[in-house]
Amino acid sequence: MVTTKECEFIGFDEARDRLRFDRWIGLGSIDLSSFRVAHCPGDLLHPGRLELYEWMWRDKIAGLVVDGDLTIDGNLEDNSFNGAAAFILARGDLEATTITLGGAEVVVLGDVRAHGPVFNSQGAGRFEIGGSLRASHLVTDDHATVVEGAIPARAYALGFVEAAMRDKVRRIESYREILTPKAAAELAEGCGRLDGPNVALRLIEAVRCGRAALRD
Repeated sequence: MVTTKECEFIGFDEARDRLRFDRWIGLGSIDLSSFRVAHCPGDLLHPGRLELYEWMWRDKIAGLVVDGDLTIDGNLEDNSFNGAAAFILARGDLEATTITLGGAEVVVLGDVRAHGPVFNSQGAGRFEIGGSLRASHLVTDDHATVVEGAIPARAYALGFVEAAMRDKVRRIESYREILTPKAAAELAEGCGRLDGPNVALRLIEAVRCGRAALRD
């Protein structure tokens, strides 16, 4: 996790008043008064994976505010799915190996670069990018994902799509349309069909492990 050498940890109420992250982040109905917010006044390099559900419920960190660029030397992950997870507000750019989000709110005012896919599922969370997204793929499954700038050529959506993204992404009816034949066979085993939350979870795991599950 982030160390105190790189970030200041502030009580939630004080952080909201000082950093004004509530202009971008919807805070929901959870009482966060006993949580902390991590604040980095410049650029931040985070070593290894960053998992937002653990941050919130294990470490009692409600969110991370980075005034500069956020570089994650690993995956940005959120295992909350439709639950609550720590938020991220990056006022600069964001870079990570892969990005897989569920219930977390992640707002990046600049550009986002992922070295692999970006896969967001479930409707409780939000991923908002003020600039462009560079990634091998963008897949959204009933998730509020908005990119103001350019997006990857391989951008697909199942279920709910934000109005601003409807002309940018290709609507698909099943994961079968975007999976490699090998991945489709593996993911369908035991599930019977290539849709639903069980397949989404298995696809997310494949993305995080760096397996070539999505068609080029």
